[in-house]
Amino acid sequence: MKSAEMDQFRQRVAGLTYHRLDPYVASVAGSVAGDDTVLPPGEKEVSVSLPDYYAEDVELMMGTQNGPGAPMLVLLQGIYGEGDGGHNQRLKEMALRKGMNYLVLPNSSAKTMLEDKPYFHPGNPRLDALWSRQAIQKLSQSMPEYFGKVSLAGYSYGALQAVNMARLDEESPDRVIQGGVVAVCPPEDLSHSMDQFDDLRNHYQTGIFDISASMVRYKHDTKKYGYADFMKSDLAARGEGTNQAEMEMADEYGSRSGLRESIERVDVQLGHNRLPMNTPEYKEANLWNKAKMRQEHKRIVENLTYKEMMAGWVSKDRWLIQQGLTPAQMTAKYSFSQAIQALEKTPVLALTARDDYILAPQDAKTWQETERQAGPLEIVRIFETGGHVGLAWNPEIAETMVDFAKSA
Repeated sequence: MKSAEMDQFRQRVAGLTYHRLDPYVASVAGSVAGDDTVLPPGEKEVSVSLPDYYAEDVELMMGTQNGPGAPMLVLLQGIYGEGDGGHNQRLKEMALRKGMNYLVLPNSSAKTMLEDKPYFHPGNPRLDALWSRQAIQKLSQSMPEYFGKVSLAGYSYGALQAVNMARLDEESPDRVIQGGVVAVCPPEDLSHSMDQFDDLRNHYQTGIFDISASMVRYKHDTKKYGYADFMKSDLAARGEGTNQAEMEMADEYGSRSGLRESIERVDVQLGHNRLPMNTPEYKEANLWNKAKMRQEHKRIVENLTYKEMMAGWVSKDRWLIQQGLTPAQMTAKYSFSQAIQALEKTPVLALTARDDYILAPQDAKTWQETERQAGPLEIVRIFETGGHVGLAWNPEIAETMVDFAKSA
């Protein structure tokens, strides 16, 4: 991208605004706002063999409605994301409308990816960069007419994966990412953000809120008012003391439900067998003890924290052991700031919100420093509000994201 184009985008990004919503309200509203997005027909499934990382072929969704030669936007998901959420659907629709094709890479912790039998624990930004870059490389070899210009757009963990993929790509002799990277609300240090997710459960009492009714209300009001008029909704007035349902939704749908499913699969697939029902002792136990072990199994899974998963399961990952890294060392080495500092040739647009609940206080300071030290090919902006999901709900922000990816 030419310097004049970067300057134009800097001015454009500097002029973007966001509603002053509570971070949990912003996140819930943003996550459901795209549910009614209608895509033109033509999305198809493509399978890629990645034998170094997965025992079975990985299935990816691809939209090529704009035909050969159109720029390709690779969409990378937040934790547990399959690629069919409202936020992702809006980016698909916008990419197609602006003349781009798209490829969806599910998150490595998503159910579909775990079903493909990974050889390593999900949630490692470097490993996820390795397999995802290899997937794009293989597709570009088999379908070169669709991968002449590839840009990346990631949200949350997908944004962290995107900058690490660009970092890996710059280290490689044969580039596959010819465009740029859009990173929205990435974790700075993944371990710190997992601690923030763990802490959410300390701020509400489980089960006292009707989150189903709240979700119906959000779907109704985001559709009725849209982004421009959402402040007219009573939901926009919710904040500290009245946002308990939103906090519980952020915890349950943003992390807890996926963590339960992930640990059940990882414990068996990667040979840990630590959960009570997966142990040799369970097979030998009598009916009374099996019943007690089932109860204990359920209790552990329901109350598991990311910190416990990192210590008890991820720390045993053979790639980490080969590299001589602990989980904390791994997340520090492949943090967002480390990745973006390593980039020299790839245009990057990085957006986050100061009130994003996955940003630990020390990480917010790191983001400020990253914003201050942004290089000539980097645009970094910290909004005061937006929560963890809300930014891309603003149509102007979403348009800017896709325009940057296309121009880069």
